[in-house]
Amino acid sequence: MKRSLVCLSAAIICMLLCHCEAFAQRWSIATNIVDYLNMGTLNVESSVAIAQHYSFNAGVRYNPWTFHYGDEDKQFENRKKCMYAGVRYWPWHIYSGWWAGLNLQYQEYNRGGWRIQHAEEGDAYGLGLSVGYTLMLHKSFNIEFGASAWAGAAVYTAYSCAYCGKIVEQGSKFFLWPNNVMVSLVYIL
Repeated sequence: MKRSLVCLSAAIICMLLCHCEAFAQRWSIATNIVDYLNMGTLNVESSVAIAQHYSFNAGVRYNPWTFHYGDEDKQFENRKKCMYAGVRYWPWHIYSGWWAGLNLQYQEYNRGGWRIQHAEEGDAYGLGLSVGYTLMLHKSFNIEFGASAWAGAAVYTAYSCAYCGKIVEQGSKFFLWPNNVMVSLVYIL
């Protein structure tokens, strides 16, 4: 886990340093409203334009919350610590119109107890693909719509219930998961 975080951090720093002197550089910062509806997942993404048609983006999602049905023995959660970095291609111009993105992602997760009592926790590493559309509201404000999926490997532990800790299964697996639905508010610097 630490090695992957060091590699991800090194990649982000390298990409930022390689393009620090890009002409007509523009930065943005965004937050996804839909993530807040996903049990209060906090999130932020920053982006830097590296060319007319390309931008580099990096972001984090964090959800530390566990909820109870009024009884300590009945809980549900979608906790996560997620970091990602990638690049977006904008056919027309950065920060406006259609875009497609590719990113590397790491996520530590713990979810379960929502519809059934079974739960799972683990670490997932993978490659994500996203598509979307950015609507320009003002020269400094945009709203972004999009969706993404990611695939990779997960090292996991499955439990019979979200609170008991009885291990049912452990191991690693390949996954293909939906990753995010985006309705983001974007501020362009």
